[in-house]
Amino acid sequence: MTRKIGVLLLATILMITVCAVASASLYYVTGNGVRVRSGPGTDYTILSHLNRGAKIDVLSISGGWARMTLWSGSDTGYISTRYISRNKPSSGYSPAPSYNGNYQAFTPVSYYVIVNPKNTYVNMRWEASKASPVRRIYYYGAQLKVIAENGSWAQVIDESTGEVGFIMKSLLLRI
Repeated sequence: MTRKIGVLLLATILMITVCAVASASLYYVTGNGVRVRSGPGTDYTILSHLNRGAKIDVLSISGGWARMTLWSGSDTGYISTRYISRNKPSSGYSPAPSYNGNYQAFTPVSYYVIVNPKNTYVNMRWEASKASPVRRIYYYGAQLKVIAENGSWAQVIDESTGEVGFIMKSLLLRI
């Protein structure tokens, strides 16, 4: 009887410890447009941007960089520890929705575009996917800065508001 109680007590302690360790890796992003990189440093490729309030799963921290699980669940990325906290930031911002798994690498670039005259408006999206929620609508003539791109999507920043999102490149005209 005493042995059974001891085993149950040990199992309970082990379960509590596992739960505490699992929740200890949850962090929140504290800034807007925070870069997620392919390695621990600013020389590495930008994989994406996260906004204030986004939840991330941190696997380890070293040298001012946190290694985090990417949205696919099988890959990792890195984010500067200056932009994360264990405490949820108070903000009116909504974090970006969970990644939908259609990730393709983006190459950093820097040029300006306007909404193509062929379009009345375009949708800036949270992610590089037509299925992603619309973040903001831009009308013909609106000027944006492209900060990264892949085959069909541009990651843009609205320098007047600081908002970062994704628009299909075919809907934009380089200026």
